[in-house]
Amino acid sequence: MNHIIYDFSKLDLKKDSIVTIGKFDSVHKGHQKLIKYTVEYAKKHNLISIAIVIKKKNLSIYNTEENNSFIRSLGINYIIVIDFLPEFYTMEAKEFFNKLIEYYRMKHIAVGADFAFGKDRMGDSEFLKKYSKECGIGVSFIKFLNYKGDKISSSNIREALSNGDMTSVNRMLGREYSMSGLVVHGNALGRKIGYPTANLEIPKTIFIPKMGVYSSTVKIGNGDTIYHALTFIGVSNINKELRVESHLLDFSKMIYGKKITIVLLKYIRDNIKVNSIDEVKKLLENDEKKIRKYFKRRTKQCLSLQTKKQK
Repeated sequence: MNHIIYDFSKLDLKKDSIVTIGKFDSVHKGHQKLIKYTVEYAKKHNLISIAIVIKKKNLSIYNTEENNSFIRSLGINYIIVIDFLPEFYTMEAKEFFNKLIEYYRMKHIAVGADFAFGKDRMGDSEFLKKYSKECGIGVSFIKFLNYKGDKISSSNIREALSNGDMTSVNRMLGREYSMSGLVVHGNALGRKIGYPTANLEIPKTIFIPKMGVYSSTVKIGNGDTIYHALTFIGVSNINKELRVESHLLDFSKMIYGKKITIVLLKYIRDNIKVNSIDEVKKLLENDEKKIRKYFKRRTKQCLSLQTKKQK
């Protein structure tokens, strides 16, 4: 059973635990390795598995709810979400470590190789090796995973998102990158020119990928149907607000107020300044042709892979 707790305080646990700590922004492949290790160690040694998520105020790749759902799917027992407030980051490393023992009956701690906590980040690997031994607590340092000669990290994923490099983003995440939220009313220009769009409500705390047009897929609510789509990320000429909007191919239903999930697959082009509605329509017609070709190629590749596997 998974529990999510938004408070750094003592839990009434029936047995000892293994704790892992990190920002876990995006729960990329490196985070997954660390969390899976924690879960497997807990099972092997009859412990409770706990992930402490340090929530900073900078832009996140996913919102807290989505991030937690990725962690939960890996089988962790407890997720403790801690806001990165002064009382947390000014705490001495020894005091914080002692609280982990007191609050969560910690018997083992697993962290990334470069992780550090406490005031002035004094709780680094050298501190952990020494102090955990004094306290009789086991410690594991999990090595990084690399991609293209560099470690997989949230900052490198942000950089790839900024460049529209979805192949690198997805390989570092270990899944296809997605954006989700409610469909809200837009300026209805798309509908007037035959390209109605689902406008995604975007929290101001979410990191936005490179602006432009993407080949994408869209899922509505918890439905199983995956729609091919043209997704635009950019600033509205009308109200100057950031927009993330998708035109679902061969789809015409109203979906205002429904939750959608957009998966960005390939960056198609940069935003282009246009001077008329006719120019907008021509651009979108050209985008649609490119995106339909993209999905035809993608389908052929998938069928080819399936045929190879069956042989």
